[in-house]
Amino acid sequence: MKISTVAGKVYGAIVAAFLVLPIGTALLVWFADGNARGRFDNAKVISTRYILSVVLLMVLLVPFFIVADRRKAGASLTWGEAMVAAVYVFLLLFWLYGVVPHEFLNWADAELAWRPDKIIIGHGSTWTWWKALQSFPIVIHKQILRDVLAVVLYVVGLGGFIWACSFWNKRNEPTKAVETTSAYGRPLVTGRS
Repeated sequence: MKISTVAGKVYGAIVAAFLVLPIGTALLVWFADGNARGRFDNAKVISTRYILSVVLLMVLLVPFFIVADRRKAGASLTWGEAMVAAVYVFLLLFWLYGVVPHEFLNWADAELAWRPDKIIIGHGSTWTWWKALQSFPIVIHKQILRDVLAVVLYVVGLGGFIWACSFWNKRNEPTKAVETTSAYGRPLVTGRS
């Protein structure tokens, strides 16, 4: 298993889940606001603090992949190494579950103004471009959208943490080679026609 390939996939997943999804949603909500939206330069669709918190999360993951590449599975651990590893994992989890969602919620509340009075579906909807949204019997406001995105960030973080624990335990397992011949010595079909 090539660690650099795995790291690239992890960074791609982080960019997709933590950057593209929230910023894309903010941009789509800005477009959907129609006449109620202001100019794009005042829209605050991009938050520097939130993007920086995600970039720092990615930087904090660099030692994880370096140590996963260099350290053999089952190698003995000194007390000091265990304490440094515990502090490092605590810092990662604090950043993943504390700082990144906090910055997203601050951005959504302060700059995007996703509040309960900004109704997007239901009676009193600010999205006047589609009349059917105003007669919908359920009221959905922008704060609900903010909360759903925050839950997505937490769920992706939890799934990533579970994956990282599994990856760490299986990092030095040999990959299974594909058999080219059967037990009887005949070549196996590869599925190509």
